[in-house]
Amino acid sequence: MIIRKLITREWLRFCLSAFVVLLTLLSVGNLVTGFMRGNVSTSEVILSYLIQVPNFMIQIMPVSCLIASLFSINKLKNRNELTAIFASGYSRQSYIVDLLQVSAYVAVIQFILSAYISPYINSKRFDILEDSIEKFRSLQTQGLSSSTIGSGEVWYKSGNYYFSFSHFDAKVNKLFNINIYSYDNDYKLKKITAIPSMTYNDIDKTWLPEKVSEIALLNTPTFPKIEEYISPIFLNEKLEDFKKIESDITTLSFFKLYDYIKQLKKSGINVGEYLVIFYKHISDSVICIIFALLAAIPIFNPNRRNSSFGKSASFVFTFTLLYWLVQTFFVELGKNLKLLPVLACFTVPFIFSVFIFIVFYKNRKLA
Repeated sequence: MIIRKLITREWLRFCLSAFVVLLTLLSVGNLVTGFMRGNVSTSEVILSYLIQVPNFMIQIMPVSCLIASLFSINKLKNRNELTAIFASGYSRQSYIVDLLQVSAYVAVIQFILSAYISPYINSKRFDILEDSIEKFRSLQTQGLSSSTIGSGEVWYKSGNYYFSFSHFDAKVNKLFNINIYSYDNDYKLKKITAIPSMTYNDIDKTWLPEKVSEIALLNTPTFPKIEEYISPIFLNEKLEDFKKIESDITTLSFFKLYDYIKQLKKSGINVGEYLVIFYKHISDSVICIIFALLAAIPIFNPNRRNSSFGKSASFVFTFTLLYWLVQTFFVELGKNLKLLPVLACFTVPFIFSVFIFIVFYKNRKLA
């Protein structure tokens, strides 16, 4: 227990120190950049920073785990405590288990930050800071409302029609620039319905259009029938479905995001981009454990004193930069539907896991 407390205490001390230093660096950079802008006030810059703090924490948590393992082991080696620990009969396997346990707690915190706290803060950003999207690009929404087809409209397939709209106003439950393309059982286009806007009627669960322009009988040999009228419109979708479709995906917690993806999938929308965001909550948490174990490889050489502070710092900087570049590249491939979501999020963690397994397997006799 004494040895376990020593290992855990040193690891947590370096982890917390690295976390504070990295958060301070990111904070200073963000605030300085904000203060240099002329179209925002000081209070708006500070509020924008506070909204982004959870995202900063998510970015630096894995690096803090890497630094914690690397520098805590380096400290124990330089003081000959690591050699004494293993000479006393405390196995390297036990050391790895200790790091695994403490880094798992950090991974849980990372998951809560990524999957719950950050979405909650994002959902409140309009209350905290007005016109946040217009003034700060980093606070822009992510979802169908900002990831649409080239026409600038949201499209989905439902039942026997394709449906498109430009915007849904959740405050008044109103859709704008609606186009409905209906088809028959042979998948032939039979009519096109264009509606400038329509408002949801909560009493009879229908949509009341401003005006309906319709071209019918397109699947028949006769001349198409063109008419204009005003009458209630019946849709397969409920009001809640449009709220989900138009949702800002950064405001959805883990399970709500999963429900959102299922709803989009039912509508015939390719959900690859959104699955990447969903899986990323998990991969960002798992990488904390992987980083902690990856930096623990020096325990198999406890007598070597060549792990100087400069070398450790250089390793952390180079490895962190390389990881984020490669991981970001894979994630972008997944969002652009050029790579399966699972591969986009877990390829790099899997490669690191295999490397760790190989190193530990080769040194299994020392464990």
